[in-house]
Amino acid sequence: MKIRTYLIALAIIGLIACGDQSAPVQEVQAPAAPERIFINGKILTVDEDFSIASALAVQGEYIAAVGETDTIRSLAGPQTEIIDLEGKTMIPGLIDNHIHYLRGTNYADYELRIHGVTSKDEALRMISERAEELGPGGWVFIIGAWHEQQFQDRPGGFSRQELDEAAPNNPVYIQRTYSNFYMNSAALDILGPQYEDYEITDEGLFTDNRTGRFVMAEAMKYFPFATNMEERKQEVRAFNDYLNSMGITAAWDAGYLDGSYAPVEELYEEGDLSLRVFYALRYWAESARTAIAAAELLDRESPDQRDDRFGVLAIGEHVHGYLHDSTTNMSFSDEQWNEWEMIVTAAARNGWQVNEHVMQDDTANRMMDIYQRLAEQYPVKDARWVLGHADLWEPDTIARARDLGLHISLANHTVKVPIEGRASPPVRDIQDSGIVWGMGSDGTIVATYNPFITIWEYTAGKVLPNIPKYDADQVISLEDALIAHTRSNAYLFFMEDKIGTLEAGKYADLVVLDRDYLETPVDEVKDIKPLLTMLAGEVVYQDATF
Repeated sequence: MKIRTYLIALAIIGLIACGDQSAPVQEVQAPAAPERIFINGKILTVDEDFSIASALAVQGEYIAAVGETDTIRSLAGPQTEIIDLEGKTMIPGLIDNHIHYLRGTNYADYELRIHGVTSKDEALRMISERAEELGPGGWVFIIGAWHEQQFQDRPGGFSRQELDEAAPNNPVYIQRTYSNFYMNSAALDILGPQYEDYEITDEGLFTDNRTGRFVMAEAMKYFPFATNMEERKQEVRAFNDYLNSMGITAAWDAGYLDGSYAPVEELYEEGDLSLRVFYALRYWAESARTAIAAAELLDRESPDQRDDRFGVLAIGEHVHGYLHDSTTNMSFSDEQWNEWEMIVTAAARNGWQVNEHVMQDDTANRMMDIYQRLAEQYPVKDARWVLGHADLWEPDTIARARDLGLHISLANHTVKVPIEGRASPPVRDIQDSGIVWGMGSDGTIVATYNPFITIWEYTAGKVLPNIPKYDADQVISLEDALIAHTRSNAYLFFMEDKIGTLEAGKYADLVVLDRDYLETPVDEVKDIKPLLTMLAGEVVYQDATF
């Protein structure tokens, strides 16, 4: 393929202006040689042609050139670092278009993760090791991102006896979803008196009949969370480190009630944010009065409150706090719809992107009715509105969204069991429709934020441990999935000219994998591991074996 370069040296040997032959010669120094050159790789550029190269050069924050090894190697200077990929695959940095990021930072430095662990015996062993590491009395806790179905050896949850045996001297708290959780006896002795209205199954699953957030809030009082800003910043770093190790270089935070963004902003200002972090404008609307306040906020605030690294992007995931459907519930009052419309009208009037949660087909069509009316008054198409989840949409609804200029985001389904006889969400229909759609996680409580497990779900058609979710004609290709997690998400972030592909002139956000992505059997895609992650030319993760 042809070499593509950025900022090729300009030879300016003189300046002649207004006939002044005596104008001084103005010399411009040629740009320095690339700082790093990767050679002998399989570079999946994910450009419009899905071109594959063998070498890539990085200068500063940017990709300087992409092409074949001999040509790119010739750009090296005496100080250029040459990295031989030895046939390994490089992909663009992965973009998570829907993660509850700030919530995840609260636990990252302390929690035990069982993402993708398909053996309950292995999970219990991990709990025992963590308890031994902490010493007697230290809290072992897992905050979601798993499901009882994922254990292939012994499907099901954790009994109190199992947890007592795994950690006899430590309280163990395991969040399942927002309102369900497991505890061992030591944790129950501490937390039980505070849960006035809980139910417990024979297996040991607790359900609090108020709200799951209350359950978590009570438990969190005992976890070793930060007590000052420096400790809080370390929690953010720990979460970013984990995301970087998964190949994530950019994310949109769909949460809006998860604490203060001050530690993230401080890291950004200090140049210590190893992830592009964008987040929804933060407000809570649940009534006519608060909907008016939200609309007024959108009138006051600029929709452009970020740079390429950090800031506000869009409103959502719940424009109206109570207009929140699921795969089983879609009952909303006319008053709630009127309040939702009031808020999105202000968004349309002021150029805000809307990124809304919508699982049910009827909910999506009612939102589109409102969108269609707004499109007659405002240039809402330019704001690239996104409708998320789309679990139970029909093909006609997908086509309608495409024709209206809307977009779709799909997420991981760690805690959602397959719906018999139905592709949920209908990913093949979405892909074939031609609509621009992107892939995210919906982590942290209800889904893993390992992107390769999500890619595996939509390409192998399964959920953990190996449960069929889609028929063979309902899945998508590995190419389509990678596009959805990179190039398409860059478009949804209004950053298609800056990230999402490996092309000269874009930021050097890239990931080197431990195997050939395109040749990996789909059943093994979930096991792909990044070896190196780079953000804007800086290495933010490197495996010890690379």
